[in-house]
Amino acid sequence: MSSLSITILGAGPIGSTLGRKWAKAGHSIAYGVQNPSSERAQALRQDLGEQVFIGSPAEALAKGDIVVLALAGQAVEGIITTYAQQLDGKIIIDAANRYPPDQKFSQTHQWPTTALYSAHILQSHAPHAQVYRAFNTYSWQNLADPDYQGIQADMFYCGPDGDAMKTVEQLITEIGLQPVRLGDIDQIDVVDSVLRLWGTLAIVQGKGVNNVAFKMLTR
Repeated sequence: MSSLSITILGAGPIGSTLGRKWAKAGHSIAYGVQNPSSERAQALRQDLGEQVFIGSPAEALAKGDIVVLALAGQAVEGIITTYAQQLDGKIIIDAANRYPPDQKFSQTHQWPTTALYSAHILQSHAPHAQVYRAFNTYSWQNLADPDYQGIQADMFYCGPDGDAMKTVEQLITEIGLQPVRLGDIDQIDVVDSVLRLWGTLAIVQGKGVNNVAFKMLTR
């Protein structure tokens, strides 16, 4: 498959895990972070060397046709509004969960009443972008190791049909997950329901964030 140009906004556990795997698959990765000199950004640079670019969000967005939002939840809206022109027209994968600063589920075990996704903000500010919801329903540990006793975990996602969908499914597969599309972006609440189920099992019931993933069975 051909090499893709991917911009990842955010270099936290989710963004760094995805970028490492996609770089190994031969893709061009650009990280957009607020502080390219931070310890976390430098650790990525040391690990991946010249395979990745690390710069400001504006610099990174200039390099990618595909954008992954892997930011802390409270930062997402500001990034979208600030860089709306650069986001418009691109394939955007929303992997961020917009938890309010004082309502992180892992600490409160209470889901916020506001939307965790950013599709409505993207549609308002970047109306020509093709928006997908994916990589937000698991922890970074599940993305790093998606094999469960020899069974490949599924990644439930949503977004428009077409060539962009095939690209998103390629990226999901390269992480080691099986893509399962739940429909167009209007099914975003269903995707986030998978997050709620996963969080209830892995965190509230204490089964462990690395120990729970999902598989669709068919016959």
